[in-house]
Amino acid sequence: MEQFPAMNVRSRMMRGLGVLMMTALATSACARQMVSTNSSLPGAAAPSAGGTPTDVGGASGRGAIDAFLKAVNAQDLQAMSAYWGNTKGLARDQFKRDELEKRLIVMQCLMQHDKYAFVEDRPRLMAGGVQEYLVELTKGKISSRTTFSTVTGPGGKWLVQDVDVSKLRDFCR
Repeated sequence: MEQFPAMNVRSRMMRGLGVLMMTALATSACARQMVSTNSSLPGAAAPSAGGTPTDVGGASGRGAIDAFLKAVNAQDLQAMSAYWGNTKGLARDQFKRDELEKRLIVMQCLMQHDKYAFVEDRPRLMAGGVQEYLVELTKGKISSRTTFSTVTGPGGKWLVQDVDVSKLRDFCR
């Protein structure tokens, strides 16, 4: 006797895939997003075509955040990936493409906003040359303050290294 007689095989597979995708997104959304510094993963993405360290990143940490958040609202994953990375370089050069896209989509959902403002005039200086900025994002009637960490990547351009997305969960509903 079949366990789900009303569902055909395809609909069971699609339902299972949907549950799997929602679980992955929910798990990712609840976790703090960090850029992996391990670039020796098998199957990692090849370096960006035509991208050199001078073609990406911001002139300052604040500039990198401004450009990153503009890309978030434009739903431009390629532009987001030009400002997200660490001291070794862009995240898009360190992750497999499908993994990179999943992370960018989750961040885009969590950081979609109507407006944002830097809460403090200057960044907090952290160990290793990291600059941390407190930013308030507003979407509709919801506002939340979170931290963006920036670092200089190869070529001296600034990249968004980390965002504390745990404070932005209400933005992705």
